[in-house]
Amino acid sequence: MKIFYAFAALLLSAATAFAQTYSISGVVNEGLTGKPVIHATVEAGTVSGYTANDGSFTLEGLNKGAYTVTITMIGYEPLSVPVSISNGPVSLGKLQVQPSQTQAESGISEITLGSESDDKDQAVSSLLHSSGDVFVNTASYTFSSMFFRSRGYDSEYETVLIDGVPFNDAETGRAVWGEWGGLNDVMRNREFINGLQPGKFSFGSLAGSSYITTRTSKQRKQVKFSYSLSNRSYSNRAMFTYSTGMMKNNWAVTASASRRWSQEGYVEGTFYDAYAYFLGVEKKINAKHSLSFTGFASPTRRGMNSASVQEVYDLVGSNYYNANWGYQNGEKRNARIRNINEPKLILNHYWTIDEKTTVTTALAYSFGKTGTTSLNWYNSSDPRPDYYRYLPNYQQDPTVAVDPVVQAATIEAWKNDPSVSQINWDKLYQINYLANNEGKQARYILENNITGQNQWNLTSRINKVTGEHSNFSGGIELTHYKGSHYKTLVDLLGGNYWVDIDQYSERDFKADTAKLQNDLNNPNKVIKKGDRFGYDYDLLSNTGNIWGLIELTYPHFDYYAAATFGGTQYWREGYMLNGRNPDNSFGVSEKQSSILYNFKAGATYKITGRHFVTVNGAFLKRPPLLRDAYISPRTGADLVPGMTDENILSGDISYVVRYPGFNARITAYETSFKDHTEILRFYADDLETFVNMAMTGINRVHQGIEFGAETRLLSSLKLVTVASYGNYRYTNRPTGTINYDNGSMPDTTQTIYAKNFYFGGTPQFAGSLGLRFNKNYWFVDVNANYYDKMWLDFNPMRRTQAAIANLGPGDQLIELITKQQQLDGGFTFDASIGKSIRIKYKYFININFSVNNILNNTSLISGGYEQNRFDYTHEYLQNGIDKFPAKYYYSYGRTYFFNVGFRF
Repeated sequence: MKIFYAFAALLLSAATAFAQTYSISGVVNEGLTGKPVIHATVEAGTVSGYTANDGSFTLEGLNKGAYTVTITMIGYEPLSVPVSISNGPVSLGKLQVQPSQTQAESGISEITLGSESDDKDQAVSSLLHSSGDVFVNTASYTFSSMFFRSRGYDSEYETVLIDGVPFNDAETGRAVWGEWGGLNDVMRNREFINGLQPGKFSFGSLAGSSYITTRTSKQRKQVKFSYSLSNRSYSNRAMFTYSTGMMKNNWAVTASASRRWSQEGYVEGTFYDAYAYFLGVEKKINAKHSLSFTGFASPTRRGMNSASVQEVYDLVGSNYYNANWGYQNGEKRNARIRNINEPKLILNHYWTIDEKTTVTTALAYSFGKTGTTSLNWYNSSDPRPDYYRYLPNYQQDPTVAVDPVVQAATIEAWKNDPSVSQINWDKLYQINYLANNEGKQARYILENNITGQNQWNLTSRINKVTGEHSNFSGGIELTHYKGSHYKTLVDLLGGNYWVDIDQYSERDFKADTAKLQNDLNNPNKVIKKGDRFGYDYDLLSNTGNIWGLIELTYPHFDYYAAATFGGTQYWREGYMLNGRNPDNSFGVSEKQSSILYNFKAGATYKITGRHFVTVNGAFLKRPPLLRDAYISPRTGADLVPGMTDENILSGDISYVVRYPGFNARITAYETSFKDHTEILRFYADDLETFVNMAMTGINRVHQGIEFGAETRLLSSLKLVTVASYGNYRYTNRPTGTINYDNGSMPDTTQTIYAKNFYFGGTPQFAGSLGLRFNKNYWFVDVNANYYDKMWLDFNPMRRTQAAIANLGPGDQLIELITKQQQLDGGFTFDASIGKSIRIKYKYFININFSVNNILNNTSLISGGYEQNRFDYTHEYLQNGIDKFPAKYYYSYGRTYFFNVGFRF
């Protein structure tokens, strides 16, 4: 790759002579109150640091020349100060930063949390980033409604740490930001390391690292109450925070609590009911040692919405149709309810060995569970209203393209009868009552699919200034994880009982009653409310790694090199003896292990104190995610055939400009993924069973350009320009292994013809042009945004030889079946206004009002997927009907968020 040739040339450049260095110091205060601003990020050239508890900072290791000192902190406008170093250290004295309308106060940081499907919950990891980089800030907030992924990376490639503890999910690799949602006030001290750049708190990851500091002594001393109104996921939010700062007795205490709720969100049939709490206590033992305890959680209960096909959206006249609810006794009831409650406890020890050496150690424990309810049924029709057989375009006789009479009656019912267009709860109860009369088991139930987790983390890191031109950071990270997976019966819906057998095996193995059993140790078990059934197993893992970072700083060049080495061990423990896999489902499975090692390095060429060229490169080796290691973990401990470690090679090169009135960055990047593994799980109509499709050997390339610039047009007016152009493609033909849950057929292997397909789920082009006004504590932001180059996630089953086996060469259906769908691009326009008010030098009021998608563009698809079901007969396609068309999510139309905060 050309990036690496440039990288090598830079590293092999002539040695730079040693020269005397100087420092820049100052004190940062809040303009509105005069109080010190704690833990603000201060940067000059390539040197950065933080403000102390008294707001002071010192940046050392700077050469002679002109610089721009930049101060950034959530809740304040960035401050840029021109500085010239000639023959000695420079003191800037007292600097004032002005409060701003933060995204957290305007509600942008919480628009999409919990508003979409299961996958969408995980897709917002970058929502809460804090950075002085123009591109990162805009991409994190403004582009969030379209689930924009920087450089196309999944959130599993980003590390999220709180007080030094990594909180990425051990099974999915993703951080679930909703687990600390509603705690904006105490989670505001955040730093984001973009991409491969070095960080002093962790080795990092491909997509970067977010480091959140909740340390009590770093919290702003305040009493604060805020209240918000919105028409998004929730309608109301109330938050309260109390923080003492470090008191004279060397104790510091912070407490925060909030509630977010709505009877119905933007999407009909959804609701939101969330609490959050936080307690932090710190004791300064002496000048060298401090102990800190932090505990927090955000228990949330919410009704979920669904993706659907365009035919349904057109029938009901809304792109926000939700199939998950229906009327029961005149009230809306949602069948898919998500419950999350995973508290986290952290104990930190901060040790200042000397002025050049610090050691931070953390012991953390997290526990709790996440559950999602859903309907289940036995020997009855599908209760979901948008099931394909219930739609007008579906005909029982595929030789007839459209039956006008049936279609007209179905259309009329869909438009006017909620018992047709939504879940018919009364019908489900009535059918169960009839089953009771016959002495039979319930036909419909409501079940809860639960993932419980218990995790211990032990981390320790050292940060040391090793010389005038060198720094070292390093540490150790240890994790033990246990994830419990099972489901319970929530509601019999008027029925008397449920029998724990696999109905999909019942059809194929009537004579073999053993195969019907989900648990041979408890055959034909009668299930009542609250009982576990279906599956019950744990996934366990132990991981550990050590990491180190060396940074070298010289007058014209900076270098760094980092490495991490470790390993992971994982296994499954089953609590049911499954009849389809009796040899490998019950008890402790064989333990698997994998070694991981990662390397990265980079250099910065300092043309001047305001112009830089940076180059980064990395090789990363990652074991498969725990969720993708077992092909069908609900039924057994069989590993995915052909699974190997993923290898990643990545590099980028950037040009950075920093002036008081203009700062910009342009970056070119390329990343190659080799041997990635993914698993799709779905119901196959032709086989009438659930199917697990494991794709191994997936190769992708992500290439692109990022640009961000901020220009000061007037003293109080800035122009913000941001653009991202990517090319994210599959570069080979992966292998697909198909496993049948009911054991009716042996596993089969097929080639997936996905070469040159686009990676879906994110816009590959996103641009924003914005104006920011800030004067006399008035704040006004306006943004015009455009998104394009969006593709649906594709169904790999449609890209196999089997999908077109009965079609002749040149058949027009081949392209219809295999072509990937590109979504239409579109514009959005956002604006916000805010005002900060000071009363009698002690009390402060912040008022913010924002409107997203002002033009109410309701036709912008934010995501979707091809259904994994597929009609291999092609009878419907031959008559112009797609039996299993794609499903879509639409970006919200016009939404608002109003917030008023009071603090003293």
